[in-house]
Amino acid sequence: MLLKLSFSSLYARLVTVGMTILAISVSLMLYMSVEKLRTSAYSSFTDTISQTDLIVGARASSVQLLLYSVFRIGNATNNITWESYLDLVSKEEVKWTVPISLGDSHKGFRVMGTNSEFFSRYKYRGGQSISINKGYIFDDLYDVVLGAGVAEKLGYEIGASLIISHGLQSFSDHDDQPFKVSGILKKTGTPVDNTVIVSLAAIEAIHVKWTLLLKILRLHL
Repeated sequence: MLLKLSFSSLYARLVTVGMTILAISVSLMLYMSVEKLRTSAYSSFTDTISQTDLIVGARASSVQLLLYSVFRIGNATNNITWESYLDLVSKEEVKWTVPISLGDSHKGFRVMGTNSEFFSRYKYRGGQSISINKGYIFDDLYDVVLGAGVAEKLGYEIGASLIISHGLQSFSDHDDQPFKVSGILKKTGTPVDNTVIVSLAAIEAIHVKWTLLLKILRLHL
């Protein structure tokens, strides 16, 4: 009898009951979507870089610094000086550092200047290390190591020659200083796959003429 009355009451309020069920369903879907997005974002970050406590850069938004240095999204607002970097390295609290320099590109792929420490210190997905699939890490000033994605998409093999461009969207190429592919990394599923890696010394070398040009311009202004 009570069950019959309950069904009759629900039938009499069919529109209201339907709207209530729909509202609850939409709320649950939104909650599950937001939670899925949150866990996916956290998982994506931890898969991309791990065992790193601090990312240091010039004054900027912490999110912007993270996106630029780790995920290669956006642009840097400024650079820190080498003196500032050395001051950071000298602190007792700092166990290790990996300097990186971004700003140039090759056919739409970011070029990153760093040192050999990057290949031993950079960890991803629970502490895994990046490793060479073919070739070797820098042996010459103009050696370049490619992420697996870059090599695959551009069809590069060991010994291939490439030119680095000034900036991300630039028609100014450093064509007087070609690089040679010395190594190709194994696939990691991180932004490293789509990165062209050179030494910091190489970054300095290809920008010497730009530095001199700026000095000349300042002298004439």
